[in-house]
Amino acid sequence: MSEAITRLLHRTTVDVPAYDDQQSMVFIVDAAHAKAAWTVIMQQSAPFTFDQLWFGTPWQAEMLKGPTWFVLPASAIVGMAAVCHQRPKGIALRCRDPQQALVHARKLLGMPLGHSGYTAFYNPVIWTALVMESGHHPGSLLGPWDAVYTPAPSTQKSPQGWYEWRVESSDENKDDPWPPTISDQVLTTYKDLRWLYWLRDNPAHFGNVPDAGLPRAVSNLDFLVEHGIGIDSHLLELSSLIAEGDLSQRTDLLSIFTSPERPHRRVAQLLEALKP
Repeated sequence: MSEAITRLLHRTTVDVPAYDDQQSMVFIVDAAHAKAAWTVIMQQSAPFTFDQLWFGTPWQAEMLKGPTWFVLPASAIVGMAAVCHQRPKGIALRCRDPQQALVHARKLLGMPLGHSGYTAFYNPVIWTALVMESGHHPGSLLGPWDAVYTPAPSTQKSPQGWYEWRVESSDENKDDPWPPTISDQVLTTYKDLRWLYWLRDNPAHFGNVPDAGLPRAVSNLDFLVEHGIGIDSHLLELSSLIAEGDLSQRTDLLSIFTSPERPHRRVAQLLEALKP
């Protein structure tokens, strides 16, 4: 497991994306939240603009299934921030020139990453993994953007904060390479952070796991997946097992983990074995 979870949880959060009346605030909202996003916008009267992010790209034919790019007034920020905290989550960014910022966003879509046809940088987990593993060149990721805001993982009991990602000055962007030099570690970081958000997105099962216990829980999730137990519903059934101890050391359960039985049968056996 990478150290990304600890590094991320130690970052300072802000309450909402920071608005600057000299700049523009953009939210990139997943198509799954289109209705909620438009509800927020219709509740205020200030002007706004929007674009389909995939328009003019190789994925234009499917653009209505992709995210929407909203340039919003200050009055809509709090409402849209709440929308972006839902699962799947969205991101926000601050920029001086929204059109130039949109060109950069579409450029990021085509950035090579793994075997995917495009890079869904607007997924907060992917953006965070990219920027955390960008070494000394985060400016090539931000380009003309002054700051990017991603929802911090949180339970329903805790405040829904945001992480701010930025470079100290525009001068830091001048000599950054394109495409950015991304460490091979980015995919491991992405996998770990995806689990982190999944744990916090299921507070009924993992809400009592403290931040210090999250790396251990992620290791336990990886252990279960390695043994063929990876469906969300199965993992949620095993929440008490995931939240406590180190599964790799549970020799008393090893025969179940390594059994040729189908996953749902092994989940039932594990639950039976956990009974007092």
